[in-house]
Amino acid sequence: MADTSQRRTNYRKVKLTAVKPGDASGVEIPPLPGGPLPGESGPLVHADREPGPVTDAEALGALRRREAIALASMYAESSPQALADAGFPPTLDEALRTMLSTAMPKWDSKAKPVSNRLAAPLLALMAARAELEGVKVNAWLELTVWEKLAEPVRDPAEVAKAYEEMKRRTVVAERVGLHP
Repeated sequence: MADTSQRRTNYRKVKLTAVKPGDASGVEIPPLPGGPLPGESGPLVHADREPGPVTDAEALGALRRREAIALASMYAESSPQALADAGFPPTLDEALRTMLSTAMPKWDSKAKPVSNRLAAPLLALMAARAELEGVKVNAWLELTVWEKLAEPVRDPAEVAKAYEEMKRRTVVAERVGLHP
């Protein structure tokens, strides 16, 4: 058992606040050598791309845009001293030049926690499926997402239609008494 008698008390207490991503519009992302990546200057658009799975360039461009928005939000809402105490450069421009990803993260890099809201029946079904397939839920979810990402990107209208069908067959059906 871990010794909890000596707790670390010298944590840096710095308040970094972020605003809504839309509030950080107009952020200029310094391009990588070779020019801007798809998704860096705005959301990726299905009609503007070649058919196939998501590319590393699209993923890196979208990642850099999300990182830039997060940095802009922090610089807009945090005090210069709080930013300095947390180890951030003095200006947003310098942070954008030095802190944005320049390559896709490695597959063996530390996993990042995510938070998503899923309907309770989906969680129960997912846990049962993972159990039946002999893996933990996280491994099952990683594998399922990895397999799905290998498929070609679907048209947004097709995805919206599939989502509506799922909701019709689950939530709406339950509300009108079609599920026991």
